Amino acid sequence: MKITEQDVLAFLQAQPDWLYQHAAEFGLRPSESKILSFQKGSMLALKRKTEKMADQLVQILADAETNRDLMMKFMRFHQRLLAVEDISQWLDAITNGLRDDFSLPHHVVRIVTNIPENCSVPAEIIADAEVKAAAAKLTKPLCGALPVVALMRQFADQPRLESFLQLPIRWHDKTIAVLIIGHENDAHFQPEQSTEWITIMGESLAIILARLLKLAD
Repeated sequence: MKITEQDVLAFLQAQPDWLYQHAAEFGLRPSESKILSFQKGSMLALKRKTEKMADQLVQILADAETNRDLMMKFMRFHQRLLAVEDISQWLDAITNGLRDDFSLPHHVVRIVTNIPENCSVPAEIIADAEVKAAAAKLTKPLCGALPVVALMRQFADQPRLESFLQLPIRWHDKTIAVLIIGHENDAHFQPEQSTEWITIMGESLAIILARLLKLAD
């Protein structure tokens, strides 16, 4: 098979690095501009890779700091609960914690279980029949969705709220209270957000409330 000059030229065009790789065999010296261009390209690629890694590290550190701040808030909230001795203090711990630690002043708590005769519970947090029926349908935290009318009605004299967290406080697979938190920002509580820490908060609230209502006996 005869190889023409055009064949050789086509091959070198398709494999531009081949001649540089075999230059010594043919006694050729690649131009310095080509070598410098390759070195410059390699340095630029390395620089871009380094910058990308630096950006990723900055994001990792920022996420770690955000998670640390969130954990500290939950720890302070649980410390408030540890000092609770009655229902009023339990309610104050929720109110102060949400307002001061999480900047969530718009919230309501309603107890939906039967109140023992020997327990003192503020009348304003005892749920009516409509709220009890609505709360009974909640089995896990629900973010983003607008509460049903019965729950929304509990926000008396509040600013316009656009997103919500509905947290059932459950004891032995039964909802004994409900915490509803509202926010003016419609993106603050979103349906797809994680509720792992919120679920733990609900469990802690349930443990304390069950003890105070003597449900834990």
